[in-house]
Amino acid sequence: RFQGDVDGRPTALYLLRNARGMVVAITNLGAKVLQIVVPDRHGVLDDVALGYDQLADVISGSPSMGAFVGRYAGRIGGARFTLNGREHRLTPNSGAHCIHGGPRGARHRAFDASQPDAQTLVLRHRFLTAEDNFPGTLDLQLTYRLSNDNALVLEHEATALDDPGPASFTSHIYFNLDGVRLGQRIDSHVLQVPAHDVLATGTDGIATGGRVSLDGHPHDLRQPQRLGALSDIDLSYPLPSHTPETLRQCAQLHSETSGRTLSVWTTEPLLQVYTAGQLGAAAKPDVGKWGVQHRPRAAVCLEPQHFPNAPNCPELPQNIVSPGQPYRATTVYQFGVIG
Repeated sequence: RFQGDVDGRPTALYLLRNARGMVVAITNLGAKVLQIVVPDRHGVLDDVALGYDQLADVISGSPSMGAFVGRYAGRIGGARFTLNGREHRLTPNSGAHCIHGGPRGARHRAFDASQPDAQTLVLRHRFLTAEDNFPGTLDLQLTYRLSNDNALVLEHEATALDDPGPASFTSHIYFNLDGVRLGQRIDSHVLQVPAHDVLATGTDGIATGGRVSLDGHPHDLRQPQRLGALSDIDLSYPLPSHTPETLRQCAQLHSETSGRTLSVWTTEPLLQVYTAGQLGAAAKPDVGKWGVQHRPRAAVCLEPQHFPNAPNCPELPQNIVSPGQPYRATTVYQFGVIG
């Protein structure tokens, strides 16, 4: 059901399996994770990632569903930025702004794929200025690896071939630890994020370069918070004590209902938390696996990345990829059960 072509490139579905029965399904279109099967506290296996069950629905559905987003995650204000004295104008795809790499970003592209073994998938894509208006030719290699302790490991390396340019990649998996078959909300989920502030935003949620303390903030997640007791979240949480290439825990999620847990580890400097308040809000229904209609707050996304709109905010940390200076990062989604 996933075999076809997009822009003349073949598409397919790839399955990763480990020795404990965990299964992850990924399509090379957008490098999208469409299924993650893990056990609950009773050992019952179920799917905890929203997705679609055929190529046509992947193409017509939510473009971020399960995607590996790039070449720049989040919004770039005004769909433009200046680098080394030269203005670069991107293609707007979120009002006047550019989001998640624009209409020719990774979400919409078919990657080259190879599967060396049952637990590994390697995906490759070349980003061209002529296609997305970002400066420089950028080669991306993304590896999905399934460990035998029920961790999904994502490792990417982006290499500039000519001109330097900004880059920020992230995984946009939609998680529901109670399983996705019944279309339940994430109200029973409890989330903790060890961040002391969030990025300030202005019109249309564009980062301004400032920060807002989480002291007294309704979305302070330094202590575990039940998501059902909070309003919608779509915030950027800079992570403390960031050391490049060092994995550290950036989020802990669990559900009292299923007993499943998810611990997120990353080398990236920021975590975007999104409780999917806009999911399925369009007039046209967004229908996923088993005919389940996607609705607001049916999932939570935990997206390690670099700083959104940083190319327009010199006070924020920049991530410029230049020849000889590749951009490498690792993110680990570790599943378990409440002890």
